[in-house]
Amino acid sequence: MVAIDASLPKDIRILQAAEEVFSQHGYEKATLDEIIALADVGKGTVYKYFGNKEHLFYKLVADKNAPFLEKLQQAVAGADSFEEKLKNYFAVMVHFYVANSTLWQIICFEMLGDNGCRVKPDGDGFKVVPRYNSVKLSEETIERILRYHKILHDEYDILAKLIEQAMQDNLLKEDMVPEITTKFVFFGVAMSIFNQSDEIAADMTDEEAARIITDHFLRGNAR
Repeated sequence: MVAIDASLPKDIRILQAAEEVFSQHGYEKATLDEIIALADVGKGTVYKYFGNKEHLFYKLVADKNAPFLEKLQQAVAGADSFEEKLKNYFAVMVHFYVANSTLWQIICFEMLGDNGCRVKPDGDGFKVVPRYNSVKLSEETIERILRYHKILHDEYDILAKLIEQAMQDNLLKEDMVPEITTKFVFFGVAMSIFNQSDEIAADMTDEEAARIITDHFLRGNAR
């Protein structure tokens, strides 16, 4: 475990310790006791600042997600052509997902992936729908699922708007379904990062990865 700077404010020490412990063990196996020991604070201090383990984890990832979204938006706004916007978007995404791979795997596979339900559009928002009749979800669980779904949705919604605009500009096929296309590309990239080999991680820059992703999206693999 990485040592935490004891001169930092207690809430920052707790967040840094939480990142280390969650990254080492995942969400379910991480314990507040280990986080407390690493941060060198009292148990009451953690509850004072964050309430419980789930709220602590959410604060950790939400604080990371806010500047990430801003960088995605700036990257897209800073390019003129659709292709350059895509490259910029994916370069920022690849950099962030590589750096935060374990935490975002926790979001995808523990906070969202193991609950026997799915999230569907519902008017201007979303609703949680059980996959099986036997699945019963508490209001607390539904609220938690929607919170983490929003983190991912806000990330891929920037890409969705790019794709929708490109369709309006006749740059993409008119029969393309933006939601399906966006999720296919976004989660395809995410899963590739979650399961990448050490060789790819060491040898490929963010920009090169973004170029390959964009080229495959726009042109496929056909000669």
